[in-house]
Amino acid sequence: MQLVLNDEDAIPIPLDDCIREAWTLQYDRAHHTGAIDQFRERLAVCFANSLVECLDSDLQPPTAVQMRYATAIARELGIALPSEALRFRGAMTEFIERFAEALGQKRRSYLRKD
Repeated sequence: MQLVLNDEDAIPIPLDDCIREAWTLQYDRAHHTGAIDQFRERLAVCFANSLVECLDSDLQPPTAVQMRYATAIARELGIALPSEALRFRGAMTEFIERFAEALGQKRRSYLRKD
């Protein structure tokens, strides 16, 4: 089995004999039951999710926690959340590190007023 990129580059996918046999049985089962399209869709989703784990951490999508915190920063400080930060964890980390202290100061100033 191999992954073909850009119709040119191929990456061999090492499968042991047991997994290769199970893969063949699964594919044949889907084909013979008429569920081949559903199987292909499921495979595509599983594969896409697995690819994310292969990326360097800074290129992975931001976490849900990062998204909530960065949204709070942007809203409370009245600044734009860069599109790059919405796409990549590394850019999101940089955004948070840049503005977290300012958010903390603003929140502390609110507490002192009360």
